[in-house]
Amino acid sequence: MYKKLLLLSLFAIVLGCSEKNNLYVKNSNIYYKNSHVGKLSSSETEGIRTSDKVEAIDANTLKVTRTFTALETKDSVRLTLDLCHASKSNYSMIPSVCYNGNNWGRGKEPKGFSTDGVCHSYSYRRTAIPGATYSEGDKFVVAMWSDTPQNAKEAYSCSIMPDSTTVTHSLIIPEEERPFTYIDKNRYGKEFTQKLAMNKGDKIVLTAYIFVTEKGENGTHRARFLDKAWELAKKDYAKVIPADKVWEYGVKYAKESLWAEEEGYKGFSIGMVPDGEQGWKQRPFGKYEIGWCGQNASFINSLLTDYLKNGNEESRDKAIAALDTWTAAEMQKENGFYITHYDYVMQKREKTVSDACNLGTAACNFFETATLLEKCNLSERVPHIKKVATSICDFVKADQQPSGIYGKGWNSDGECLYRDGTVGAFMIPAMIKAFEATGDKSYYESAIKAYNYYYGEFAKLGYTTAGALDTWCIDKESSISLLRAALSLYDITGDSTYIAKAERTSQYLSTWLWHYKDRYENESDITRYDYNTFGATSVSVQHNHLDVYALLWVSEWLRLAELTGRDIWREKALAIWTNGCQLISDGTLEINGRVRPVGGQNEAFFNCIWGYNGKSRINNWLVAWPGAFRLETLRKLPDWSVLDIAK
Repeated sequence: MYKKLLLLSLFAIVLGCSEKNNLYVKNSNIYYKNSHVGKLSSSETEGIRTSDKVEAIDANTLKVTRTFTALETKDSVRLTLDLCHASKSNYSMIPSVCYNGNNWGRGKEPKGFSTDGVCHSYSYRRTAIPGATYSEGDKFVVAMWSDTPQNAKEAYSCSIMPDSTTVTHSLIIPEEERPFTYIDKNRYGKEFTQKLAMNKGDKIVLTAYIFVTEKGENGTHRARFLDKAWELAKKDYAKVIPADKVWEYGVKYAKESLWAEEEGYKGFSIGMVPDGEQGWKQRPFGKYEIGWCGQNASFINSLLTDYLKNGNEESRDKAIAALDTWTAAEMQKENGFYITHYDYVMQKREKTVSDACNLGTAACNFFETATLLEKCNLSERVPHIKKVATSICDFVKADQQPSGIYGKGWNSDGECLYRDGTVGAFMIPAMIKAFEATGDKSYYESAIKAYNYYYGEFAKLGYTTAGALDTWCIDKESSISLLRAALSLYDITGDSTYIAKAERTSQYLSTWLWHYKDRYENESDITRYDYNTFGATSVSVQHNHLDVYALLWVSEWLRLAELTGRDIWREKALAIWTNGCQLISDGTLEINGRVRPVGGQNEAFFNCIWGYNGKSRINNWLVAWPGAFRLETLRKLPDWSVLDIAK
C-alpha cells in the first residue's frame, strides 16, 4: 500500500514542470534537453506518504517541494529528499565542508564521504549555501540545496555519496551529523541526531533547489551554479556602523589596546585575552608577528595613513617606532631571510623559521610603506625600507624551483623546510610590487612562473590549500594571493584572461561565503547580540568556525565588479564588509560578561557544533587581524561611500 502511495506521489511531480523546459522531471526522472540526468527518490518510511510539487524557476533550476504526511503516529522518523545523479563523479563538493573528499593535507578533518559504511552527513549550519551538495559527472553538473530553516524543528542536514556509477545528493530531516560529529580541530564526538516525532495527519515540508547544467570549460559550470545560488539567496545585510567610525575605532584599538613596549620592542600585540578577572590583557605568548594574526606591517601603514588623513602625530610617531622595530638590523640576515616573529629576537633564538604568508605580507606592506613615507615627507627612510622588502623577495626568488613553486617555510640558513600547498603564492603579489618598485624584470618573471604553477594546481584540483598557518588542509585563505596576482597581472599586461582567472578564483572563494542569515535559539548570544552570519566565511575544512578573513578581498571584489560589469561581486563584497563590521566595540559593548575595549572584535563565531560550550557562540579572543584588515580595506578605497549598501 505504502509503495503504491509513494509511486502515485512521484508520478505527480510532472505538475508545473513540462518537457517544453530545458530541465524537467518525468516519472521521477530528471532530464536536461531531453538527456537523462538522474532521478528523484525518497527513503520509503512505513506510515509516511510522500508527494512532490515541482516548479521550473528557469532553464537550469527546479524547485522541488516535498511534503511528508504521517498516515499513523510515529515516535521517530528520518525523512530524506534524494537526487541520484546518474554518472560517476569527477568532482564532488559540500561548500566549506568537503572538497572532493578532503584527501589533501595532513589534517585530521573528515576524509572521504563515508566511514564504516555510513555516509557522512552534516548539519546545514556547516555549509556556506544551506545544505548544498554539488557533483560534476561526465556530461552534467548537478547541485542541490535548500532554504534557511525558520525554526529548530525545520533544521536539516545534507550528504553526498559518490560511487562507481552514480552520485547521491541528500537532504535529511531532522538535523543530524553521522556517524560522528566533528567538534573541534582534529577532534570528534559521537553522532548527533535530533528526534522528530509525527502524529497521524502531521505534515513536514522539505524544499530543494536543483540546478543542472552541461559541463563547460575553465570551471564555467561551477560559476553558473554559484551565480544561481547567490541570485536565489536573500540578501540580508547586517546593520553596521559607518566607515568613518570603523576607521576611528580601528586606529584606537591599535594605538590604545595593542600598542606594546618591552625589551627594545615598540609595536603591536597580536591581540587581547581575558585577564582572569573582568578585564583584558595582551596575550602573553606568541606576542609579536609581522603579518598573519599580528599584522604589524599593515598597522604601520594604516597609522601613517591616519596621519595623512587626520594629521594625528601620535599615529605617525607610533607607526615610525614600530617600523624601526621591524626593520632593525637584527630582523634580516645577509641572505635576505627575514624574522617574522619578534618573540624569536627576544628569546635570542639562533635558528628561526619564517613562512611565505608572513614574508609576502611584510614585503607587500613595506613597498606600500615606502610610498606613504614619501607622502609624509620622510623620504630619507625610503631606501632602507625598499631594501628590506626587495631582500625578502630576493631570498624567496633564489629558492624558487624550475616549476615555479616557492617554498612555504624556511630556516635562517636559507633551507626550505616544506613546499606543500598554495601558501607560497603569498609571495606572488610581493614579487609584482618589487618589479613595479625597481623595474627589475626578474621579479616579474618569477611572479609569472609562480602564478602559472599555483593557478594551474588550483584549476586542476578545484581548491587551494594550507593558507591558514595553524592548519594543513584545503582552505580559503591561500586563494587571496591568486586573486590579487591576477588583477595585478592584468594591470601590467592588459591581458583579459587574467580577469577571467580572477573571477574563477573568486567563485572558489564564494564556496566559503555564507549565503544566508541563520537562526539560533533565543538563549544563544548570537541571537542576543543579533549577529548575522550572512557574508561570513568558514576558515577551512579542518577549522569549521566563521570569521571575517574575507575582509581582505573586499576591494578586489569591488574592482572585479567594475572590470566584469557583474554587480554580483559588489553585492558579495558588501555582504563581507557588513558581516565583518559587526560587534566592533565602541568601548561599552559587553559580551560574555566583559566590556570590550574600543575597536575590539572577537575572531571566531561558532556557527555549528564546533567549540561550542552550550553558552557562548562568540569567543573572547580579540585578535589584531580583523581590525587591521578593515583598516587595510579602507585605505585602499578612495571613496568609502562604495561600502554603503543603500547605493
